[in-house]
Amino acid sequence: MTPASNQNTLDSAHSKFKRGSIYDRLVGNGRSNDISMTKVWAEVFELPPDSPHLEDDVVTCLQATRSEIELLRSKLQAIGAPENLMHPGLTRFRNITSTAYINQAWNGLREEASKPENRLSFAWANWTLRDESEDDMPDDELAALRSELDSLEASLQDTEMTPYLRGFIRRQIDAIRTALKLYRVQGVKLIEEALHQVAGAYTVEKSRVEAEHANASEPAKSLLARTGAAIKKTAEIADSLDKIKKAGESAYTLAASVAPMVLPYVQNLLK
Repeated sequence: MTPASNQNTLDSAHSKFKRGSIYDRLVGNGRSNDISMTKVWAEVFELPPDSPHLEDDVVTCLQATRSEIELLRSKLQAIGAPENLMHPGLTRFRNITSTAYINQAWNGLREEASKPENRLSFAWANWTLRDESEDDMPDDELAALRSELDSLEASLQDTEMTPYLRGFIRRQIDAIRTALKLYRVQGVKLIEEALHQVAGAYTVEKSRVEAEHANASEPAKSLLARTGAAIKKTAEIADSLDKIKKAGESAYTLAASVAPMVLPYVQNLLK
């Protein structure tokens, strides 16, 4: 089996930088030549096209992509991969992801991005790092998590509660939302980092959160419970995606780590 001929590996890579997948979404979809790169990248990264923060979100995703390109290059160099196998694909892709081009039309970058030899660099990288792969989060699960976060955000604005509790819930929503936004670029590792951040917040602020919860209104308690349920669901999905963790650290799961912290509030949903 040669890496260049194994098209399946283009859709599975060590991080959800998903070297082939992002590239395929960039060059594989038919689109108008005069569409701006901001809109092109919004489509590639699956960002809401009508978001008032679209340009900022695109810049965040592009910066993360460029970081992943450099991480990929470092990994390949560390195992002695010949430099010529990384070119021209990695260099061209990194150039195209420059934020300097986000207001340029797709037509100005299409030819350079679409050259067929670009794909070979991604194919070699995916094949070389095939043991570091992770599963894909199903589109419907990713959409469901994002939808629930949007619902939580809307409820947060409409529910009366103390400033402290509002800020606490918002931080947890924002942490998970940011990780999901960058999931197609950086994969499950960023979700895991966000969940560790969330778990740390529940641990450090445990006494205060418990006191706030005890005195909160029923709608506020319900919102905290829904937030905990979303966190628990996110942890369960993250555990199911990480093949490396499954192979080497099967006794440890994020869900088992996070669940005890959010369960007292989630149980409020079951009453």
